[in-house]
Amino acid sequence: MAKIRFIPFEYPKSIDGQFIAVLGPKAIIYERRMQLRLTQQQVADMAGIKLAQYQRFESDDGFISRTSMKIGLAVCAVLMLDPYELLSINVRQPDPKNMKPVPMFDSGLTEDFFAPKRPGRKTMRKEIMTVFVNHKNYSFIIPYEVLEQIGCPKFIQLKWDIEKRCVVFRAAKENEDEVFDVPEQKYEKSLFVLPPIKGNNPIAAMKWGDKLHEVKSRLVLDKDKTVYVMIDLNTGKETDGIKIEGIFIPPECLSK
Repeated sequence: MAKIRFIPFEYPKSIDGQFIAVLGPKAIIYERRMQLRLTQQQVADMAGIKLAQYQRFESDDGFISRTSMKIGLAVCAVLMLDPYELLSINVRQPDPKNMKPVPMFDSGLTEDFFAPKRPGRKTMRKEIMTVFVNHKNYSFIIPYEVLEQIGCPKFIQLKWDIEKRCVVFRAAKENEDEVFDVPEQKYEKSLFVLPPIKGNNPIAAMKWGDKLHEVKSRLVLDKDKTVYVMIDLNTGKETDGIKIEGIFIPPECLSK
């Protein structure tokens, strides 16, 4: 049997090294395929599966954990991804020293033969999410599904970088500077909305006028392992707002 090699997955980092992208299984699989310069068809052929089967690995975060062991391991082997790392499997194993030696013909295996499996580091979740920017009386429209990714905080703090055209926010405490309180989600489709940012800010730098844009955001970590949501305005696309569903809920602090 050919020896299978795994290469640790390195999460993408921002150019300044301040943030690291939080990726899930489908994004990790896609990124590794890009690193290996393989097409979806090539990976499917090398793994011995149909193209449609492989395409589901890159479109459904949970498919890798639902598929058969044989297919999942085959795809991981082709992409050189450690399946323990990919699926965030972190279990407590028994001490191999307590294992009985397995007889082989007329000899037994020594204890040195048995080595514990490496449990693989816990992978970070990746959520690519859509927020809306520049909508009538609001700067940001953020679905509560996005806020769930940072623990449904009661308060958030915004920071931004005008040159890079990005905004980040994180869970904050009430006594921190320039925080917004987050109202309780009252409806199934609730939208947390923030007022226009006045003065010199990255939204104004985009020169979008009053046109609404949908923007991709993602979870990132800073050097202190604090989780942020980064809204990359460079990914903004003009939209008519038809995709916006839900009740707008502004922070209560705005009415004080």
